[in-house]
Amino acid sequence: MDRRSRAEALPRRAGIARRVVLLALPLVAVVAASLAYSMLPGLSRTSDEESPLMHRVERGDFVHEITERGNVESASNVEIRCEVQSQNTAGTRILKIVPEGTYVQKGDVICELDSSALENDRMKQESITSLSLAALIQAENDVETSKIAQQEYDKGKYVLEEQAIQSEIQLAEETCRRAADYLKFSRDLAQKGYITQVQLQADQFASEKAKTDLASAQKKLDVLKKFTKAKMLLQLESDKKTAEAKHKAQQATHELDDSRLKLIKAQIEKCIVRAPENGQVVYATNTEMRGFGNEVIIEEGALVRERQVIVRLPDPKRMQVKAKVNESKISLAREGQAATIRLDAFPGVELTGVVEKVNEYPAASSWWAANVKEYDTIVRIVDSPVMLRPGLNAEVNIRVDHQADVLQVPVQTVIEHGGTYYCAMRNGSKWEGREIKVGATNDKFVLIREGLEVGDLVAMNAAALREKLDLPEVSREPAGKTALAGVPSADPRPATPPEAKGAAKPDDRDAYSRSFGLADKNHDGTLDRSELPERHASTLQSVDANKDGKVDLSEWTAAERRFNGKSGAKVRAPAGPGGGP
Repeated sequence: MDRRSRAEALPRRAGIARRVVLLALPLVAVVAASLAYSMLPGLSRTSDEESPLMHRVERGDFVHEITERGNVESASNVEIRCEVQSQNTAGTRILKIVPEGTYVQKGDVICELDSSALENDRMKQESITSLSLAALIQAENDVETSKIAQQEYDKGKYVLEEQAIQSEIQLAEETCRRAADYLKFSRDLAQKGYITQVQLQADQFASEKAKTDLASAQKKLDVLKKFTKAKMLLQLESDKKTAEAKHKAQQATHELDDSRLKLIKAQIEKCIVRAPENGQVVYATNTEMRGFGNEVIIEEGALVRERQVIVRLPDPKRMQVKAKVNESKISLAREGQAATIRLDAFPGVELTGVVEKVNEYPAASSWWAANVKEYDTIVRIVDSPVMLRPGLNAEVNIRVDHQADVLQVPVQTVIEHGGTYYCAMRNGSKWEGREIKVGATNDKFVLIREGLEVGDLVAMNAAALREKLDLPEVSREPAGKTALAGVPSADPRPATPPEAKGAAKPDDRDAYSRSFGLADKNHDGTLDRSELPERHASTLQSVDANKDGKVDLSEWTAAERRFNGKSGAKVRAPAGPGGGP
């Protein structure tokens, strides 16, 4: 580099050096100030003497809310059900169905069900009905024939037979009279010797025969009137009643066959499902029990049972949220409580609601979460906006308590010791435990009834200062005996170290162990296929991590934890007696 180039480079280097010095001066000043502060007596701080965060006691509005998840649904649904009888089958298959969300008018076809089996039944039943109709007609003819036969004998055949016998009697009487006269004349001739004795005997025999024939004819008439007529009338009456009974039986059979045919035809008509009202089609799909064989999927090709809801026509002007409240909080929920609703689809929208119904019994849960009890709670949406639609996911905040202008502190500022509550406060260079009386809690704040005033400073992490507080001696209590949620107890045992994300908490493991013990019928510490419910025996392979054909407690816990993680369910410890969840 020549002399001229070096002369031009020197000013540039000098400028860069000045800028570096200017930038370094503030840093040097900060470091020097820090060293000086640490070297001053009384100002150096160690980790043991580091002051905790303090909270200034103040008044404010106390709000206690229950937060749960739910789904938007219509409070007034026109449910369209499958009215086709199952006929000893698993159900009726959906052939066609309008797309979900379609707006339909009254009378429009919504769904078409498979009617092929019913068509076959209709053809068979038509043949059976025709045969029974023919038998009914024959039975009717038999009844009429029996009635005619009865009249025919009573007013026809009997009269003819009676007249014939009467004629026979008259003829016999005439023959008998003539025979008697001829016998008398023969006797006169025999006395005079004109005829022989043999001829006289022949005339006597003819007279006796005529008398016998007359008696026989008279007896025949008597038998006809007293016995033959009564017997024939009874027989004909019996034939008529038998024909009438057969007619009734055939009539009942035909009516049964005809009603069966009409039922089949009506079932075929019900395979075409029409809208009873105007509305928007919403499938009655239920996937809450997915993976456990109880889910309901509405689609073409799916089977639907008799009386099963296929679609709903919701009223968009009357919407509600169906939320599930955990049993640890259900005692706080009441009808008429105010609620706020936030929709996942519209994060910036907050709706107002009112608790309309709290079920008294828990909702059905899956086998894996049998120890988690949740109660269906209906929250009516006030002034439903037009953008609401069934099925939207929602977060419901039910306001269970609201007190204005009350004294409150964060729950971490309160500790429990021997059944009494304390806050940690400065007393000069020492810490003292101030006894307080508390009210309700919402897991974040605790109401203060006595012991503190507005403006008092209390330590935020009171549990960390427990050893520095001069608290009275108390007997050791069982771990976890706390009256307020979030308030540390007086149990001197160390807290459970934090576990990895997704691991079960101690109370979760206890719940899993209890459910495992209920399922372990032979108490051998493992579950095999015979101990699992029939509908869940097929899941053994997926739960059996070590592939030994059995499920132990660790595999059971892992499976329940995975399920709870997917479903959003949580195993929770029971609430303490202090009113907090």
